[in-house]
Amino acid sequence: MTKTSVRIACIAAFAAIAASTAAEAKLKRITIGSNRQGSVFYLLSSTFAKVLQQNMKVRATAQPHAGSTVYLPVVNKGEMTLGLNNSMDSGAAVRGGAPFKKKLKNIRAIAMVWTIPYGFMVKANSGIKSVADLKGKKVVTRTGPIISLSSLNVAYLHSGGLGVKDITAIRSGGVVDGITKVVEGRADAAALAPGMPAVRKAHATVPGGIRFIPLGAGGSDAFLAREVPGAKSKIMKPNKRMPFMKQKTRLAAFDAYLNAGSQVSNADAYAIIKVLHTQWKKMQKSVGPLRPLHMDKIAPATNPHPYHDGVVKYLKEKGLWTAANAKQQKAVLAVMK
Repeated sequence: MTKTSVRIACIAAFAAIAASTAAEAKLKRITIGSNRQGSVFYLLSSTFAKVLQQNMKVRATAQPHAGSTVYLPVVNKGEMTLGLNNSMDSGAAVRGGAPFKKKLKNIRAIAMVWTIPYGFMVKANSGIKSVADLKGKKVVTRTGPIISLSSLNVAYLHSGGLGVKDITAIRSGGVVDGITKVVEGRADAAALAPGMPAVRKAHATVPGGIRFIPLGAGGSDAFLAREVPGAKSKIMKPNKRMPFMKQKTRLAAFDAYLNAGSQVSNADAYAIIKVLHTQWKKMQKSVGPLRPLHMDKIAPATNPHPYHDGVVKYLKEKGLWTAANAKQQKAVLAVMK
């Protein structure tokens, strides 16, 4: 072997070692964007930060913000490692939908971690039992500055054959303000998550209690996904924690995803999903919102944005990546081009 060939071989060897080291490089710090302290998003983000720090041996912290749309662009730029976002915001981000002015092409899903049911709350003695009964009523259609929820409110009306022109549209200052408006009689209906403590308080306060009206006959999962990418439906069953849910009721719903930014390598994404998947049962013991979700259901094929390549690798190894996953991954990537 000539000196030149030896030199070339050495350079190639060093290059291979460097590439391998870069691929295996671990994050030096993990930051997870979440909603304000006291929110479920902050609880989940703090839990994930603690578990990732313990298992990956890297400092991890949750960073609260005013809302998930605030830190999605930051995650997209790689200035924040991860973010906990609802599926509707995630879907709008990669599509360049409102409130995002352009497509956030670097957003990738790590795992789906929580499903939030969502529907219109009314007073039980109001006589309103269906979406059709909202015709001519005062209905909260704009939920503060949260565009994704406002869009879902309108989609809920559409599921029953109504539009904004068929009701008296009202704007609330936020989800809790919507509850207050119904309780005080300033609105006939407002959409929100039935698991909120404020809903149980309203049920105990209002004479006769409150009820949630089901989606209209047109509110299929496919319909909701078309109207608001990331939305779906969920059947709520009677349970003691929600005394106002007296019978099976199909509401709208959306998921919460842990998303990654552009600086997360395949190796790091693989490590993150591995920790979450293997530690899921332990986290469920201390965090209530995680309990309904089975550890093998954290990567559904209803994702409105693509999964990270490192996550796909892990899911394939565990036999959790299905043909439906592959089809949906191809579809959302095509939308982002």
